[in-house]
Amino acid sequence: MSESHGTAVLIACKDGEGTIGNTVRSAVGQADVYVVSDGSTDQTCAVAEAMGSHVLESGTSQGKPAALRACNEHFKLTARYRHIAVLDDDTTIEPCYIAQLEGTMNADRRIAAASGRVDSIWDHTRRWNPLIAMRAFTYWSYQITVKRGQNALRVVNVICGANSLFRADVFARLIRDDVPYAVDDMYWTAEIIRRRLGRVAYVHEARSWTIDPHRFRDWYKQTVRWSWAQFQSIRGHRLGRPLERTRGRLPGVRFSWFDFAYLALLLDWVPYMLEPLIVPPLAYLLRDWINPLWFAVFYFASTLGWIVIAAIALRKPRLIVLAPALIVLDLVYRACMLHAFVKTVVTPTIERCTWVSPTRFALEPAPPAAVQQVLKPTQQGERS
Repeated sequence: MSESHGTAVLIACKDGEGTIGNTVRSAVGQADVYVVSDGSTDQTCAVAEAMGSHVLESGTSQGKPAALRACNEHFKLTARYRHIAVLDDDTTIEPCYIAQLEGTMNADRRIAAASGRVDSIWDHTRRWNPLIAMRAFTYWSYQITVKRGQNALRVVNVICGANSLFRADVFARLIRDDVPYAVDDMYWTAEIIRRRLGRVAYVHEARSWTIDPHRFRDWYKQTVRWSWAQFQSIRGHRLGRPLERTRGRLPGVRFSWFDFAYLALLLDWVPYMLEPLIVPPLAYLLRDWINPLWFAVFYFASTLGWIVIAAIALRKPRLIVLAPALIVLDLVYRACMLHAFVKTVVTPTIERCTWVSPTRFALEPAPPAAVQQVLKPTQQGERS
């Protein structure tokens, strides 16, 4: 097949036969889709081809960034397309998703990469799963406040690796290097900023959906990994330092609006992360002036109020019923950040960014007929 669009969608996948079909199906009408199977032992390649994508099969697993690089080199994507979209193999996008991101980038040549809104797939079977509820709440909360605010100020501090669109020349430069952090998108964002390749845009109107962990162990490990990569990028790329020395230029320092905004975000993160450690002793010291219970009342009331707003905005009233679990998970999330901070101190870089995919559930409704036909021989073999 020859390219029929200005954008290529690039998807790296390992053992994703249960999700890759829906991902390709959501994108194939919007762009030319390329899937690299990175050492898969299931029917990933057959399912991806059945849904209309080009496929590159790798016999050994290299990790997501290396797999994307191999696919780009094999199909010469950055030389043939204006834009490269990178999707996770469990992400689905709305029909006009690519066009909306293209329109945003075409309107401003300074945008190096753009990503849209991501929501958690919260199906009926798992409607009372608190881990998925927590992700749905967190995505909404962060995107409606921080990311929209950052985009208005043109200081978006992270690319979403599950649903981003890059200018082809920018992607070619980013994919050339090995990723020394736990998550590729954190490294790519930092590289765009430090190499002055442009800025990152967030398009709230462009919607995508992803499958999030529904088991606590997977949820905890993924949350730690994301925060670990964030801290690695802060340390490795010296993010959050708005004043930087310059040689041969007056007045000898350069001000970075991006780093100033990043510093403001860090000043919000630090107390959030340390509150469970600071508030109890503080409440004890102030017990003669303030009843310690008021600290707990303020925390529970403020968090519950925000959950109620989210329930209304997302039209998910069950969030209110799940509020006690979300409050507990909020405290666990802070522990994840502390865990990730320690990991960064111990391991500030890694040799290779490898696959760490959580267990994913099957989507409802059933896969399309073309995919079911591909999977049928495998399923019969499992039963025999």
